[in-house]
Order: sequence, then C-alpha cells, then structure tokens
Amino acid sequence: MSVMDADAGLFVRRDPAAARPDLMFHLYQIPFTVNTARLGYDVPEHGFGMTPNVPRPRSVGRLTLADSDPSTKPLLDFRYFTDPDGYDERTIVDGLRLAREVAATEPFASWIGREIAPGPSLRTDQELSAYGRAAHHTVYHPAGTCRMGAPDDPGAVVGPDLRLRGFDNVRVADASIFPAMPTVNPMVLVLMIGERAADLIRSR
Repeated sequence: MSVMDADAGLFVRRDPAAARPDLMFHLYQIPFTVNTARLGYDVPEHGFGMTPNVPRPRSVGRLTLADSDPSTKPLLDFRYFTDPDGYDERTIVDGLRLAREVAATEPFASWIGREIAPGPSLRTDQELSAYGRAAHHTVYHPAGTCRMGAPDDPGAVVGPDLRLRGFDNVRVADASIFPAMPTVNPMVLVLMIGERAADLIRSR
C-alpha cells in the first residue's frame, strides 16, 4: 500500500482547438465504490473504476462564517453544478459516456463482466446527469487560499518571492499560493514550489 490505486490517468481535450484538456479520469485497479455503495449499487469483489473529473469547474462555492466565535467551523457550500451555462454538468455527462467507450475497447472489453455504475439502463443525458449529481464528490485538493501575485496586485497575499506580505521572515510554500487552480493533481506543482522556496532561502 505504498502507492495509490489509480495507476493510470486519462486526459481528454473535448475541443481539439482548446489549449488544455478539460476532462480528466483516474483509472482505479480496485472497485471504486465509496460513492456508489451508498446509492445502493453492488460492491463487487473484483473490479475497476474510471472516474471523470472536471479539472476546471465553473461553479463557484461559498465560504461564510457561522458566527463570531473563531472556534466554530465555517460554513462551506460547494455549490456543485450551479454554473449558469451547465458546463460542469455537460463535462460529467461527457465523461460518463467516454468511460463507456473506453470500457468497450480491448483489453477492457474482454475483462469486464458488467457495468455496475451508473448501470447500462441509464442512457439519456438527463439520467446520466442525475447519476453524476448523486455520486459526485470533491477530490480534496483545496488550493489558492492565499494566492501569489505581483507586487502591485492588491488581492495577492504572497509575493513572487513567496514572502507573506508584511512579514520579512515568513514564506508560504504550499498549494495555497496557487493564483489559479491547475488542470491536473497539484502534487508536482507543490514539490516545485518547495524546491523554489529552498532556492530562494539558500540564495539569501
């Protein structure tokens, strides 16, 4: 268990003219049933999962204070699938359809006994969207809460040298400084930020 169970990934550019992929999959070598079992789907002994992700969602969540007590947890509303143009919903529906296409090719086709979720009976966009809304979840990569920016950027918390504004001896070197969310999992970028921080500190 020294590595995660997603041994493959898939990146898709639905619009060939786009600058970056807009659909991402983890391919799990285990039956990824955490979010489908609670909906009543089978949990097979052997299986694999393909999970479509919306790398750059357009829905915007809200974070507000519950009260004036600093020990009270804030109120977090992800507001999934609320973007007015329906981009996030379309991305998930396209992802579910693409997962079926991949599963129908070899060598997957010869190994698959049956589709468990969303299940072969769900075919329309509306049915797949309802399934996506029911099974969706975050993939736990919060970032950008104290973003890095140019010296004249009033909204930036950290400068290009990773220094926390107003504090000469404090640097921030983690995913919170991202000025924008990356398309892929942020692990490599976090390592890169750490290396850059080490260089900056060494050069002093």
